[in-house]
Amino acid sequence: MAIPRSASVSSNIPHAQTGISQITKTCLPSVASVFTTHKPSITLDLSLSTNASKLQASLTKDCILSEERSHIKHAQNLVDVRHILKKVGGDPSEGLVLVDAIQRLGIDYCFREEIEAFLKRQFLDVTNTAILKQHDLSTVSLCFRLLRQEGYHVSADVFGNFKDKEGNFDAKLGEDTRGLMELYEASQLSIEGEDILEEAANFSSQLLTLRMEHLDHHQARIVKKTLEHPYRKSLARSTIKNFTIDFDDINGYKSTLQELASMEIDVVQTVHQQELLQVSSWWKDLGLAKELKLARDQPQKWHMWPMAALTDPSLSEQRIDLTKSISLIYLIDDKFDVYGTLDELTLFTEAINRWDIAAIEELPHYMKICFKALYDITNEIGYKVYAKHGYNPAESLQKTWASLCNAFLVEARWFGSEHIPKAEEYLNNGIWREALLLSLKINRQDEEQDGHDGLYIICYMEEHEGSSIESGRQHITEMISETWKRLNK
Repeated sequence: MAIPRSASVSSNIPHAQTGISQITKTCLPSVASVFTTHKPSITLDLSLSTNASKLQASLTKDCILSEERSHIKHAQNLVDVRHILKKVGGDPSEGLVLVDAIQRLGIDYCFREEIEAFLKRQFLDVTNTAILKQHDLSTVSLCFRLLRQEGYHVSADVFGNFKDKEGNFDAKLGEDTRGLMELYEASQLSIEGEDILEEAANFSSQLLTLRMEHLDHHQARIVKKTLEHPYRKSLARSTIKNFTIDFDDINGYKSTLQELASMEIDVVQTVHQQELLQVSSWWKDLGLAKELKLARDQPQKWHMWPMAALTDPSLSEQRIDLTKSISLIYLIDDKFDVYGTLDELTLFTEAINRWDIAAIEELPHYMKICFKALYDITNEIGYKVYAKHGYNPAESLQKTWASLCNAFLVEARWFGSEHIPKAEEYLNNGIWREALLLSLKINRQDEEQDGHDGLYIICYMEEHEGSSIESGRQHITEMISETWKRLNK
């Protein structure tokens, strides 16, 4: 039987000669501190040891039982949600809202097969014009978005049903706040040449902005978040907390979904914390943070990208390896921007291109450490992939690292000679053009670092007389928008 927190333990057990286990401290932290008060007499040793053992056994049993109850409840919630998914399968509107909620709560990886089966049925229906006409703007828009997110090619012509005789979106839709929000979300999945989705984005955003003045604070806040951070262009896990608060009940399913999401969040956070500890330990052992005092030392920041890209908790090993690779990208970027001389950077790039560990003898000490870390993690990833899939990507990864360093070296030479390239020349040198555009848009004033990451905007301003930094950023935003259309395709 567990001892209540309010029980007076110290009067019976003034000192514990044997330590309380970690699980005991976790379950009842207030008890452990009680065992440091009085020095015991020798005659009490046996009694104290026996009592402490009984206490530890009791608390350990309680913790195990509590954990078992949590596992049982978690399993039951999974069964319940699967049952709900099957139950609503015949109602497209309700089913789509449920799938959207499951995705926004970050628990969709638990129900991949069920969601895939449901969306396949919706894809067959969406090609039936008669069925489409039976649904409102909200349902059609949500169906369009969910299908496109999963790679189904759905024609944007489905929105033609909501236009008037003049070919414009029907003004009556202005009263349908939910429908306009879903239309705006759907418009974020546009591809090149889809004018109707461009119209949909402008139409819905303008009307929603006007609608906010007539909504209560709660509704206006939800609309504002939708306009500023549409789901397609947000990190899914960063929106879970707000969605948990905001989303409407779905025929009484809300509490079940929220409870399961809360349990999954606890699991995911624990996994991520363990990953971060491993990455931090690896980074510390490398010794580069001490070697390069001004280099970015941000394991938690580097881990954010893998957390966002690989959301399934089971992909822990992949997140760790990706975080290590990202840390080296940042480190190499710092070397080219801040630390290395042009001669050193040239030697380093040549070594990367040769991929010869013997070539590092000519490099400065900090570059040797960097090359060795890069060499090891690349080969390690290659071995892991080969063991699982029978294919070793090490050579392909090595070529990618070489391309990155070659591009960085070109920039370093521009910077060293005070040469300002043409804007297009600068972008063409970027190995990952889309990622480069996004990084250029990010404000890095909080990183007290010298370098030349804002060079593209300077190039743009040189070519466009009278333009400002703000207009340069706007130009980048427009290019990112066009890039999204290519990604959506």
